[in-house]
Amino acid sequence: MDFRTTYSAYQNNSNIDDQSLIQAYQDYHNAYQQKTCLYNIIREHKRSILIIYNTETETQEIKILKTSQPIDQWTCVAQLPNGKLFCFDHRRVSGIAVLIDMNGEVKVLPSGTSCKYSSCIYFNNSVYCFGGFSNRFLTLSSRFDLYQNRWIQLAPMPKADETCNSVIFNGNILISGYRSKNLFLYSIDINSFSTITYEFGAITRKVLISAERLYLIEFGGSIYESEIGSYMNWRRLVDLTIINPSQVYCVYNKGGIYAGLDRDHYFKFDLNEKKLIAL
Repeated sequence: MDFRTTYSAYQNNSNIDDQSLIQAYQDYHNAYQQKTCLYNIIREHKRSILIIYNTETETQEIKILKTSQPIDQWTCVAQLPNGKLFCFDHRRVSGIAVLIDMNGEVKVLPSGTSCKYSSCIYFNNSVYCFGGFSNRFLTLSSRFDLYQNRWIQLAPMPKADETCNSVIFNGNILISGYRSKNLFLYSIDINSFSTITYEFGAITRKVLISAERLYLIEFGGSIYESEIGSYMNWRRLVDLTIINPSQVYCVYNKGGIYAGLDRDHYFKFDLNEKKLIAL
């Protein structure tokens, strides 16, 4: 059982001992702690290639994916607690979903909604996908249940958007869009969205990072920092001179935000010194 189910059973005096509850919480915590690698998938010479950038060692590793099913650049990627990657391939508007292990083995999953420029995040045995484009911008939101091996449609986003980015925040999902100046909060328990009104910059790629605080990187704009435990109050840390890239993937580690831009350009923003470092 996952932590929520275990805790509910524990409260209802079911046959759940203290050790089982502690183990469930440890699994829950480990599943959502910040990851230390950046993942990117590219298509080259008819091969699908997984690029892994380790922020602990600041080194890059390349793996050839073992699949006859082409997986292309722009695939949105979510890391699972077991180390596997959930990938929703949206470059060719195919809706293809796969699991990739660290040996490069690929397992094809049931296809989702055909669209491109979507994004996904793992939470509590499911992968949540938001936004996208298919002849028009989409309010699409759905989740893939890893236990039931099937897609479930969710409430639509308040505004159609693409290339969204999201983080887990207090058991819900906070989402930034590419075209929206605001943030969206998805309440998992009640399957509902609310809009967080804050006038971030113009249309540009925005990335949310969850660390001690929330950080929002606005490429071609600024980096913002929230108050501890808040998603309502933000302050600008520094203007960001990096141009708006076509693809971004980020993690927090060792007091800094690591970002991969497009194929193989990396930088770190040191949160203590407020300094941008090219890697």
